[in-house]
Amino acid sequence: MTDSYAQFLGVEVENFGNGHATATLTIGGDHLNPHRTAHGALLYSVIGSALAAAANNDTHSGVVSSIHVDYLAPAYEGDQLVAVAELAERAAREDIFAIRLTRPADAVTVARASGRATRREKKPA
Repeated sequence: MTDSYAQFLGVEVENFGNGHATATLTIGGDHLNPHRTAHGALLYSVIGSALAAAANNDTHSGVVSSIHVDYLAPAYEGDQLVAVAELAERAAREDIFAIRLTRPADAVTVARASGRATRREKKPA
């Protein structure tokens, strides 16, 4: 499934299935806030892109119902960021995910998040 919003931002999403996905972005000048750091809404979007990809598979559509983000460190123009979403818990109708957004160049965790996605069975095409 194509994520047009992620593509618009420059986020590359890799869906590994089974509740795991990775989203990668290199911070550009258009991603900065007035403090010259990556805008919090952008970081949220990278996290959300990884979560959405992890919540979807061949048989179910995961509809994200909440994301809680703790912003821990700034990111700057030129930084590459990687968000990894992992299934943490499976309930009857929803999945809970843990997401970590890191800057691999110096192993800094920029943000950590948790999110929920309701599972809906995909209808045959």
